Amino acid sequence: MHVCPVCRRGDRTTRLRTYWRTLSPEARAGAPHLARPALDDERWAAPFGLLTVGCALLVSEVWLGFVGLAGGGLWLMSLRGSVAQVARQRADWRRKLFCLRCRHVFLP
Repeated sequence: MHVCPVCRRGDRTTRLRTYWRTLSPEARAGAPHLARPALDDERWAAPFGLLTVGCALLVSEVWLGFVGLAGGGLWLMSLRGSVAQVARQRADWRRKLFCLRCRHVFLP
């Protein structure tokens, strides 16, 4: 049993992800700070599109294909760091606990 660092009680602590699953959609909308960190999927569309266009231009023997491939590859490599950061945030979120008494979120 984990003790809340704010109210010093352990009888009403639960995992944050368990508490999040029990919330209604309206309550979830009102508490975005409790949500699981999200990976922005729309950020991946543009670099993959650039890679696709670069491949198409490369196949048609246009020198801009090299530019498209290089640009898309570099763009994806820059996004890779943010993916690792979101993965760490998600791992922390899975470990977090929530005190139902004082509404405090904490790591054990």
